[in-house]
Amino acid sequence: MVDDDSAMRALPRAVDTVIIGAGCAGLALASRLADQGYAQSVLVVDARHGYRDDRTWSFWAPPTHRLSAIVAAAWPTWRFDRGSSAAERADHRVPGLRYQSIRAIDYYRDAQARIAASTAVSLRLGVTVTGVEPARDSGLVPVDGHAARVLVHTSAGTVAARHVVDTRPVSTRATLFQCFVGAEVDHGGALHASPGALDSATAGLMSRMRSDDAGFAFTYVLPLTPTTALVELTRFSVEPLPLDGIARELNDELAELGLADARVVRDESGVLPMGADPVTAHPVPGVVRAGNGGGALRAATGYAFARIHEWADAAAAAMIAGDSPVAHPAEPWVRRQMDRIFLQTLRAHPERTPEFFLRLGQRVAPERLTRFLTDRARASDLLAMILALPFGPFLAQLPDRTATLARRELRAAAPHVATHRAAATPIARPESAPISAPAPSAPRERVA
Repeated sequence: MVDDDSAMRALPRAVDTVIIGAGCAGLALASRLADQGYAQSVLVVDARHGYRDDRTWSFWAPPTHRLSAIVAAAWPTWRFDRGSSAAERADHRVPGLRYQSIRAIDYYRDAQARIAASTAVSLRLGVTVTGVEPARDSGLVPVDGHAARVLVHTSAGTVAARHVVDTRPVSTRATLFQCFVGAEVDHGGALHASPGALDSATAGLMSRMRSDDAGFAFTYVLPLTPTTALVELTRFSVEPLPLDGIARELNDELAELGLADARVVRDESGVLPMGADPVTAHPVPGVVRAGNGGGALRAATGYAFARIHEWADAAAAAMIAGDSPVAHPAEPWVRRQMDRIFLQTLRAHPERTPEFFLRLGQRVAPERLTRFLTDRARASDLLAMILALPFGPFLAQLPDRTATLARRELRAAAPHVATHRAAATPIARPESAPISAPAPSAPRERVA
């Protein structure tokens, strides 16, 4: 059941499970429970009053999967480059995989439709959670007869529950911040006109990589159709950057790509923490963390969408088996150390970062690099990556300097906080116009 007028009615006094947050992670779990006929009562609450087409989630997957019907675009090839010549780029393909993107509004509508078909799972928008505490002697008992463990206090009343899944973002420090501003543009085919340009079957994951006085930057280009594309200007920084400056850089980048006169359909922006603080268990028994607040965002890449859906599969399976929902799993030690060393080296050598990424693209087989990016790296893949990179700079970063480097905090309440490569506030523009950073909006869960 979906109720978009939730703020006008009180919530049920007790349910089996409360999911806090109806963004990517909350909807991923709720829709799975709905699909699989979960019989216990599940309540999903979120402060937002409605959904907008405010971001794009991207990931690698086979052509057919649970969400393939709502994929907006998919590419059999993805590119890393620092210039237009063949010597300055690497095009990757992996048999059986596509780099794919889903529009937020399609994802939201798909999840709402799945939830609406369930009699046990309900979504209530316009409800703000104000506190979570142990139930103790509350006198409230969930409808399935089990004793309540948690009280969830909200703007629409207090709910007792056996289980709570908290998917809200949290404030965090980071070794680096990935700051980006992007625009979906209608270019009429101009993107593909110049020599060496991307074709519509190739996603520019890290295009036009460069370093300057401000640090490392690249352009993320997704050709959505032969005449439209998502173009983002991305910078790595030791602190969150003002997005207005990146918006000006994006305007210059669009001009360089021959898209100065392209019509802007919507804008997007965000800041991703890379190498964030370790996730701690929730202090209230019966509450687990998930989503980016639970550690879904991959430190070295900024991707989270596929990781969130793998967690949702595991959490739903546990609940259907009669167990408690599981938290997002902790990062394996080897992956955590590889990501840490890589990020510390990028921070220490922004001037060489284009070289590092191009080496990986040109010297590591696409299958190996893609397994690393999708959390499936084998020992031989990690060895291939180590051998592809210059030894000295990375050896110097073996000592863990996270506590020293990660001093700047990205607060969950900041208007531009992101949890994926995604959009913040879309601004429709009927005519060509310079892009500015989106106006601040209420923070919401985000992910890639």
